[in-house]
Order: sequence, then C-alpha cells, then structure tokens
Amino acid sequence: MGKELKMKTTITIAMIGILAMLPDAPQRTLTASWYGERYNGRKTASGEVFDAAKHTAASWDYPLGTKLRVWNGPRFVVVTVNDRGPAKRLLGTRQLDLSLAAFTRLADPAAGLLHNLKVEVVK
Repeated sequence: MGKELKMKTTITIAMIGILAMLPDAPQRTLTASWYGERYNGRKTASGEVFDAAKHTAASWDYPLGTKLRVWNGPRFVVVTVNDRGPAKRLLGTRQLDLSLAAFTRLADPAAGLLHNLKVEVVK
C-alpha cells in the first residue's frame, strides 16, 4: 500500500470513528464477525471478563460502554461495546466483532461474517 493511500485510509477510519461517537450519529452499515468460547475468561479492554454467552461487541469506532442496536434484516440484538477489535489486520474486511450469543441472535455462526448490518447507537 502506497504512503498516500495508507494516510487516506487512516484519516477515513479516524473520521468514521469520530462520527460514530457523536450522540446523534446516523445509522451505519457494516460487516461483523463473531468471537466465542476460546476468549471466555479473558479480560476485555473495559476490564470486564469476556463471556461468549452475553450480548457484547468489540469495536474500534465506538466508545467502551456504548449500547448498539445491530440489525440483520428483521432480526436485531442490542449489544454493549466492552472490547476493542476486530484485530487490526482484519479491519479492511469487518468493523465489528460480536460475541457468539449476539451473533447467534442474527444468524447461524457458520456464516462467519454478516454483511450490510445496520447499526445504531441506543440512547
């Protein structure tokens, strides 16, 4: 990746993050993956212990503690951002990691990734 393109990508990601943190941030469309049992018991960025059975999410864009409503067509789940992720090497392919329980509310985990999810901050 060229230096100029890398800089534009970094600025774009930063701007998206700032927009996502605004109280009246618009609904966003993004791609999500899931993470599960292998992380159970590990500390999250918020200091909470990860539990794959809870409705939580990892995001670089939203402040820790933010509640999000995530829609996959007619199905939705409300999650709390308690960790940072997805892994930075995966940011080009997904913007949100859902706990296994949250992902399961939206689709079969065998899907791996869910595209075109609608996400909004819950007030």
